[in-house]
Amino acid sequence: MRHIFFTSILLLLMVNQSYSSVVIINGLTHVYSGASGDQLQGEIILLNTTEFEQRVSFQLNDAIFSCDSDRFFSEEISHSQSSNKWFDGSLMDKVLAPKEKYVYRFSINIPKDPTLRGSFWTALMLDIEKPIKEERLTQNIDLDTKIRYAIGLLTNVNNYSEVNLDFQKLDLEQNTNTGGKSLFIKLINESLFIEGVKLSLEVYNQNGEKVLETSTKRNMVFPGFCKKYDIDISQLENGNYECILIADARKEFVATNVSLTIE
Repeated sequence: MRHIFFTSILLLLMVNQSYSSVVIINGLTHVYSGASGDQLQGEIILLNTTEFEQRVSFQLNDAIFSCDSDRFFSEEISHSQSSNKWFDGSLMDKVLAPKEKYVYRFSINIPKDPTLRGSFWTALMLDIEKPIKEERLTQNIDLDTKIRYAIGLLTNVNNYSEVNLDFQKLDLEQNTNTGGKSLFIKLINESLFIEGVKLSLEVYNQNGEKVLETSTKRNMVFPGFCKKYDIDISQLENGNYECILIADARKEFVATNVSLTIE
C-alpha cells in the first residue's frame, strides 16, 4: 500500500507557543502610536529553545477582515488600512544557532500626509522551517508539522476619534461548544480606530429582579469590520426577560435594550 506523506502542514499560532522550537518572547501583537511623518522603531525577540539550528523566514502579509467570514492573511490582496508600505525591515531568512536569542529590528515610517487618521495594520509572518514534531499517525500516514507565526503590527495615527460601535445582529442559539443556549452578538466598529471591546449583559425577570450579570473578554474590533461574541445564558430558566447589553471601549459605553424569550 502506498504511504501518504503530509510534509508541509502549517499551524498558524496566534496565542499558544508552548510546543514551538522557536518562541517569540515579546508577544504576537505589537501596537504603536504616532503622528504623520513619524518613524517608529520596533523589534521582535526570538529564542531558539532547541539544541539544533532553526531557519526562520520573514515576510509581510495583509490581514483581511470581514463581517461575513473569518480573517485571513494574503500577499496578493490588500485593503485601505494596510501599513505594508510603511514597513522598513529585512525580509530574509535567518538561521538561529542552538539556544540563540535574536532581536529582529524594523521601523514603521508613517507618511507625512497630515490628513491621515485612524488605525493601520500589517502582519509579519514568521515561518519556522525545521519540523518541530514528527509522528506516525497510522501505519501509512506520516505527519510533519511546521510552525507559522502571524505577528500583528498595529499603528494608530494622530488623534483618536470618538468611539462608534453598533450592535448589528443578536441571535439566541444553541451553543455547540457548551450544549446550552447562548446569545450571539455581531458588533460592528464604525470608528477609525481599532477598539478593544468588552460586552456586559444584565438580565432581569418579569419582577424586575436581576437574575444574571455576565461579561465577555475584551477583544479587538477593527475599523469598518465586525466581531462576533457569544454569551452563555444556559442558567436562565424558560420565560421572558428584559436585558441590557453594554459595549465598553476606552471607558465609553454603548448600550441597547433586549427583550429575550427562552422556551
